[in-house]
Amino acid sequence: MQKKPTVWYTLGEAEKATGIQRTRLDHACRVSRLPYRRSETGARLLSHDVVEKLRKDGLRGFPRPYDPIASSVEHDASSSGATSGVGLTAQRERVEQKRGELEVMRVNRDLRQLREQERQEKAERRAAAAAEQQARAEERAQAKRRSQQLGLEEARQAEACEQAARETEARHRRQQWETSWLDYALKLLPSDLPHSVELDVHQVVADLLPKLGAQQSEQLTKRLVQAAIDKALQPWHRRKEIEKVIEQARNQLPLHVRGWSSIPNEWDARAMGAAADAIAQLGEDPPLANIRAAAVEAGNKVRAEYEAWKAGEDHRQACEQMVQWVFDGDEARESVRLALAKLSVGATRAKMENAREAALAPFRAAKKAATDADRYLQHVSEYIEVLGNEETGEWELGAWSDRYELAKKLKIKLHPALIRKLSDEPMDENEAHEFIEEWLDRELELED
Repeated sequence: MQKKPTVWYTLGEAEKATGIQRTRLDHACRVSRLPYRRSETGARLLSHDVVEKLRKDGLRGFPRPYDPIASSVEHDASSSGATSGVGLTAQRERVEQKRGELEVMRVNRDLRQLREQERQEKAERRAAAAAEQQARAEERAQAKRRSQQLGLEEARQAEACEQAARETEARHRRQQWETSWLDYALKLLPSDLPHSVELDVHQVVADLLPKLGAQQSEQLTKRLVQAAIDKALQPWHRRKEIEKVIEQARNQLPLHVRGWSSIPNEWDARAMGAAADAIAQLGEDPPLANIRAAAVEAGNKVRAEYEAWKAGEDHRQACEQMVQWVFDGDEARESVRLALAKLSVGATRAKMENAREAALAPFRAAKKAATDADRYLQHVSEYIEVLGNEETGEWELGAWSDRYELAKKLKIKLHPALIRKLSDEPMDENEAHEFIEEWLDRELELED
C-alpha cells in the first residue's frame, strides 16, 4: 500500500486554519517549539498533523523548548520552599525580562547576519563589476584579434578562390578530355551489343582514363583504350560463341526435321535446350572444344530420341490403319488393336498381318458358324415334315400349321447349340443334318 503524501501549510494558511496569529506561529517556529520545514523559497511550512493539533489544543499541545533562565528561576523557587503570590509574580516578570533579553539578542544576531550578508553582496557586486570590466577588456582584445584574423582570412580566401578557379579550369579540361575518349570508345562497339554491355565497357574505360595522363601521345591512349574495350567485351564474345554452338546443335537432326523459319520448331528447341543443359554441367569457363563436343553429343541424343519417336509413330499409324480396315465388327476391331499393341516397334508387315489374322480368326469362325447354322437349320423343317407326315410319319405332330410352328420354335432353341457345335468342330452338311436329327429326336422324346 502506498503512503499518503503529507500536506504542508504556509504560516498564513495555518493562521486561517487554527486562528492563531501568524507572529506567534513564527515565534514558535523560531524557538523550535513547532516542527517545520523550509520551502524552495525559504518560507516555513507546517505539516497537516501539526496544524490539526494546533486547531484542537492550541500552542499548549507543544511544550516550550528547554529555557536555561526559566529553569534556573524555577529551580531557585522550588529550593526555597513555598513562595508567596507576590514572589511568584516577580519571578515571572524576571523570566519574561530574561526572555525579552534573549529575543533582543536574537534580533541583534539577525541584524549582524543581515549586515554580513549585505557586506558579502557588496563585495560580490564589486567583484562582478571588476569581472565585467575585465570581460569587456578581453572582448575588445578579441575584437581586435578577430579583425586581424578577418583580414588574413580574406587574403587567404582570395588566394583560395584564384586557386579554385585554376583547379576548376583544369578539371574542366580534364573532363572534356575524358569525355572525348569515352565517345571514341563507344563508337568502336559493335552495333548488336546489348546496352548492359555498353554500360560495362563505359565503366571499364571510365576507370582507365583517370590513370592516364592527358599529355601522353594520342596513339598510346588509343591502344590502351582499345585494350580496355577488348577486355570488357571478352565475356560477351564468349557468350555469343556459346549461343552459336547451342544453335548449331540442331544441325545434328535430320534435314527434314529442322525448322526453316527464324522461330525453332519443337525438335530444334529440344536439341538446343539439351545442348544448353550439357554445357551448363561442364562447370565455369570450360574450353570451347569441350563446349562444342558437349553440344554435338546432346544434339545426337535428341536425334536418337526423334528417330525412336518417329519409329513408334510410324508403327502406331500402321497399326491404326490396319485396324481401320477390319470390317468384322467393333469387338473384332478392338481385338486386332490389342493384338497389334503387343508387337514391338519395328515389327514387319507380315508379323502385323499374322497378328491381325490370329485376332480375327475366332470372330470369322463364329461368323461362319452362324452362317452355316442358319443354312443347316432349314433341315429342321424338312425333318419335322418327315417325322410328322400324316401318311408316312412316325410322330403325330398335328396339321401342317402345327408342324410349322413347332419347327419354328425348335429352330430358335437349336440355333445357339448348333453354332457352338460348329465353332468347336467344323462339320459338313451331312454331319450337320445328322447332328440336327439326333437333337430333334431327343427334344421330341422329352416333350412327349
